[in-house]
Amino acid sequence: MITFRKAEPADAAMLSRLRRQVWDETYRGIYPDEVIDGFDYARHEESSLKKILSPDIEMFVIGDGDIPIGYFSFIHKEIPHVMQLYILNSHKGMGAGKTALGIVRAYCKDNGAPAFTLNCNEHNLPARAFYEHMGGVVTAVDGGHVNRQEDQLTYCFEVSEE
Repeated sequence: MITFRKAEPADAAMLSRLRRQVWDETYRGIYPDEVIDGFDYARHEESSLKKILSPDIEMFVIGDGDIPIGYFSFIHKEIPHVMQLYILNSHKGMGAGKTALGIVRAYCKDNGAPAFTLNCNEHNLPARAFYEHMGGVVTAVDGGHVNRQEDQLTYCFEVSEE
């Protein structure tokens, strides 16, 4: 069963390890190998801890029961922005991504935000297909960089008043 819970400070190291695993599964061939192979666990752990402790950011651990299989975060803004949505390949297609975006939609409705945004690497075709299936519309393209890691699309998701 896919579960969601608020991330806690004690989760920071685990989130760093999950991020590295997702990068290896998802971004090998997009990000330079040296970026993935030289992954700085301590820096990413510190970054996760800052997000967990920030009053302006919501961060959730996604689990398969009690086993962490991903995480996501979004920042409170007039138009909220999903900062990260990482799920292990072994658990994609089980509704975790859809539920994560549903949590952000509910936040938008509760706080009067008409939409939310997120960025996606232009070369991550499975993620792009998922976001477009979920109603995301590309509103900005920053592509053509020598380093494909920098090529980003911005998606906007309108929030209906259902």
